Amino acid sequence: MLGKEHPDYVGSLNNLANLYNAMGNYEKAEPLYLEALAIKEKTMGKAHPEYAQSLYNLGVLYEGMGNYEKAEPLFLEAKAVFEKVLGKEHPFYPTSLDGLATVYDDMGNYKKAEPLYLEAVAIKEKTLGKEHPDYASSLNNLANLYNVMDNYEKAEPLFLEALAILEKALGKEHPKYATNLYSLANLYMGIGEYGKAEPLHLEAKAIREKVWEKNTPIMPKA
Repeated sequence: MLGKEHPDYVGSLNNLANLYNAMGNYEKAEPLYLEALAIKEKTMGKAHPEYAQSLYNLGVLYEGMGNYEKAEPLFLEAKAVFEKVLGKEHPFYPTSLDGLATVYDDMGNYKKAEPLYLEAVAIKEKTLGKEHPDYASSLNNLANLYNVMDNYEKAEPLFLEALAILEKALGKEHPKYATNLYSLANLYMGIGEYGKAEPLHLEAKAIREKVWEKNTPIMPKA
């Protein structure tokens, strides 16, 4: 009815690709994301934020597949477009920072990941405030980085701050709160503080059992 170049068709491609990506069915998701990207490049051009959003989506897919060589240039290009067209204070820009930082984090390139996470935290603090869940998510990303770097003195206060924000903003039964509990528990395990780690793991387990059993069979990565 509308043709393959209509925005509604592209939106449907993205929706279906996002579904397959969430299910871990990367083989079905990839060609859909690629088709959407090609259509947006043709109809909108490479300087359009919608094109950059498709770059980002495809980067997330490849990051999840562990294909960091494909993911990195997509995140870099998306970041550049968002910065140029929308500016650094638009929500899409710090999201692209987090995506790129995650790739470097997964690759073990912590020197490249840290400044990106720090920039995302600073932007979200300025634009969203310190009580916003998205700010807490960026704190958690940075804390996880410091944790794998064995920099526990920097990681712990970030985890605790993020946990307090999520408790206030989302409540103690939200999956994101459980994820932060799990991350903090892993930090305490890493430094041998098992007495602190155990109740956090137990609380996170109880929340996940209650929330995900009721709502979804898919448990997101901690």
